[in-house]
Amino acid sequence: MTGQALRLTGPDGQDYVLGDPIAVFDGETLIGRVRSVTLSPDGAEVLLENFMTVDFQGFRIGALPKLVLAEVVSFIAERHPAIHSIGIELSRAIADFDGREALLAKARSEILQSIGAQDILVSPRAAHFAVTGIWRYNTASVTALAEALRAQRDAYRADKSAKPAAPRNRFGQLLRKKAS
Repeated sequence: MTGQALRLTGPDGQDYVLGDPIAVFDGETLIGRVRSVTLSPDGAEVLLENFMTVDFQGFRIGALPKLVLAEVVSFIAERHPAIHSIGIELSRAIADFDGREALLAKARSEILQSIGAQDILVSPRAAHFAVTGIWRYNTASVTALAEALRAQRDAYRADKSAKPAAPRNRFGQLLRKKAS
């Protein structure tokens, strides 16, 4: 992270309105999004789906997805006190996990457990698994979320300072070689 905290906004950097998609920025760099935020009719629950993180090769399997999830849950819990539970669905298929979908589902389940989510379910989908859980506002889940958030922020800082983000394709690498 830069010297400041991550910034969460609504679409196009606007102030966040509950129910809008959420953008997560590190400084001016977009590092993640939650594309679907559905508020219950009574306003006490929200469902978060379609999490996306930028594709820095060094962060894909590292700290970034975990950090974005923890930051978003913390953001909703702190800024919207009427929300008593946050449903989370992690279901996007990830390239390069062919044959290891069960391992990805296990990792997603562990991430949800680490933030204090309960009622975690792993359900088969067309080429992967969906992992769902519910984060309820209570002492145990708030404590777990705070610990996970601290750990993920530290891991993100360490990943970011240890290695620069690699370009996604060989074209960018070739341009860098020619410039040297």
